[in-house]
Amino acid sequence: MADFQFSDQKLSDKLVESISNLLDAAGIPHLLWGNFLLAIYGVPTIVEGVSFIVPDTLIERAESIIGKSGFLPCPRPSECPHEVPLVSPRADAHRHIDDDLAISLFRKSEILLDFPDLESAFGNCSPDVMHASDERLPSYTIGRGQGRLRFKSSIRIPTTMMYTEAIITLICRDWHTRRQGYWVAMLTYIMEYVDGTDAMFNSEDLKDGYKEFYCAASRVDRTMWPILEELRRDLIDREVITLAEDAGDESW
Repeated sequence: MADFQFSDQKLSDKLVESISNLLDAAGIPHLLWGNFLLAIYGVPTIVEGVSFIVPDTLIERAESIIGKSGFLPCPRPSECPHEVPLVSPRADAHRHIDDDLAISLFRKSEILLDFPDLESAFGNCSPDVMHASDERLPSYTIGRGQGRLRFKSSIRIPTTMMYTEAIITLICRDWHTRRQGYWVAMLTYIMEYVDGTDAMFNSEDLKDGYKEFYCAASRVDRTMWPILEELRRDLIDREVITLAEDAGDESW
């Protein structure tokens, strides 16, 4: 699919597969992210494009490859919600499918803070990574998101366990910023629509600190905030998040 050319196709599973194949053909490790991923988890959410996480050093190359395949430059950078999001994190690069829908690219170091580099995860068949058509993912159910892809797909996604731990880490990093609320909302989706329905998700298997916070938060127990503060301090001590990031950059 390295010769794929975009010609105004609508956003669909097949289009996302084609984008993923372009990155694969260029040797760029990547993971699906954002609301398209949540829909595959079975979360009923509005999909406003598709997002991928890529290695930091390959972000420009990834955008170039997508651009050369015909995807559009941003038509209105000063007004584009993907360029200047209100609450959600700003992508490090993006190309458009149409005026409203975009392909967003995020640096791995900005999203997956406490996970190995993507090259190692792919090369070692990481248990934290699976394919978007994996039968352990839910199928479509009325009132839920689309579920797993219905065709055998090469698109790689984080497991729901990996996603949950990544989101909790981001809550810790963006403590007391407007983005903290965004990440809390993503975690709430997992609690409401994934926990109890995903064959691979078991909160008891979350890492120490993450498990205690998740379980307290799912009960809306006030102890969740002291638990989160303790986890946050541990992440700072281990330099997973830094004091500079901890202060929060509202422009990001």
